[in-house]
Amino acid sequence: MRYRLPFLLLASVMPACAFLAKSPALQSPLHERLAKAGTTGIEDATKACLTKEGWKPDDVGGFAEGATVVSAKNAAKERVSVYIQPPEMNPRVTGGPGYDDPFWQCLARELASPTPPPPAEPAAP
Repeated sequence: MRYRLPFLLLASVMPACAFLAKSPALQSPLHERLAKAGTTGIEDATKACLTKEGWKPDDVGGFAEGATVVSAKNAAKERVSVYIQPPEMNPRVTGGPGYDDPFWQCLARELASPTPPPPAEPAAP
């Protein structure tokens, strides 16, 4: 009986903790930058950040329930998918790496000052 009270207290507090976990896409400055950016800009920034993190984005993007999907895999063959929602949705970006992953900070920086794309290879004669 003595151990039941702490267990019940813990069980009742855990769902409340889930509400406190807030998507990085809802936090400043990323939230504001996502609101101003177009879908293509967010897609390019997402691919750039995934690449910097060691992921290899798929060549072909996808769509799922109105969202643009950027999927990637890493050297360990793990997969991650980032969903870019339409402008009226909040949060604008869902899925992706964990909330504590450096990807989210990279995305905020990338949207502030995009990395220029690599130069195009010259056409073969």
